[in-house]
Amino acid sequence: MNPYLIVSCVLGFIVIALVIYIAADRIKRRKELDELIEFLTKVQDRDTFPDLGLEAEGRMLILRSEIYKLASTLQEQYAGEVKKNTYMADMLSNISHQIKTPLTAINLMTDALKNGSLDEAQRRRCIANITAQTDHITWLVRSLLTLAEIDAGVLVLKKEEVSVKDLIDEIVSGIAIEADIKDVQIETDIPSDNVLVCDRRWTLEALSNIIKNSLQHTEAGGKIKISSEETNLSVNIRIEDDGCGISKKDLPNIFERFYHGGKSDPNSNGIGLSLSKQIINSQNGTISCESEEGKGTIFEIKIYKSATV
Repeated sequence: MNPYLIVSCVLGFIVIALVIYIAADRIKRRKELDELIEFLTKVQDRDTFPDLGLEAEGRMLILRSEIYKLASTLQEQYAGEVKKNTYMADMLSNISHQIKTPLTAINLMTDALKNGSLDEAQRRRCIANITAQTDHITWLVRSLLTLAEIDAGVLVLKKEEVSVKDLIDEIVSGIAIEADIKDVQIETDIPSDNVLVCDRRWTLEALSNIIKNSLQHTEAGGKIKISSEETNLSVNIRIEDDGCGISKKDLPNIFERFYHGGKSDPNSNGIGLSLSKQIINSQNGTISCESEEGKGTIFEIKIYKSATV
C-alpha cells in the first residue's frame, strides 16, 4: 500500500477524532454552562438554597463551591441587616414612647402654670413635678446614649482600684430616705479590703440600678442584704431581698432592653437592669438572677480579675 495513502488516512482519522472531541467538549461545556446558569438562578432565590450538585466536577465544582460560599455570606449579612433594622425600628418606637409620657405631663403642668389660677402650693407642686419629669428624661436620654455607645464599642471605661464598701455605702446613703419611707431595712456586709478594678462612675450606676430595683419590689417591713467576697479569680457582690419575687415567665427576660414584667412599676422604662448588665459585661463581669414569687430575689455580680471568664 502506498505509504502516502496510509499517512493520509491516519491524518484523516486524527482530524476526525479532533473534530469529534472538540464538538463533544463544546457540548459538555455548553451543558455545564447551562447547569451553572440554573444554579445561579436558584442562588438568587433566598427561599431556596441549592445543593452543590453531584454532577459537577473539576473546576466547575470549585466554581460552584465558591459561589455557594459567597451566597451564604451575603445571605447572613442580609439577615443581620434585617435584624439590625428591625431592632433599630423597635428601639426608636420605644424611645418615642418613653419620652412622650413625661413630655405630655410637662406640657399639661406648664399650661396650668400659664393659666395663673393655681395657688402657691399648687404652683410649687407643678414646678416640682416638672423638675422630676425633666430629670427623668435627662436620665433616659443619657442611659440610651450609654447603651448605644456600649453597642458600638466606643464607650471608654476606666480601670481603677475602687473599694466595694465605698461604692455600696454611697448607693445606700442615696436611697436611705426612700428606704425609711417604705420601711425597708438595708443591711450590708462588705469587707473593707474588697477592691474592684473598674470604672467607678459606671459601676456605681450599674449597682445602683440593681439595688434600687430590689428596693422597689420589697414591701414594707422587708429587708435587703448586700454582701461581697473576694476570691483569687473575682470579686463577687450579692444583692438579696425578701420582696415579691419575679415570675418564671418574666425571669429570663429581665435584662432585656425595654422589657416590662408583670410586676413592673407603670413608670418604669425597662432600661435600668439592661444598662447594668451591659456595663458589668463590658468590664469582664457577669450578672445572674435567681428569684421565686413571694420569696424574694437574688442578684449575683462577678467582676473577674483576669481576661478569662
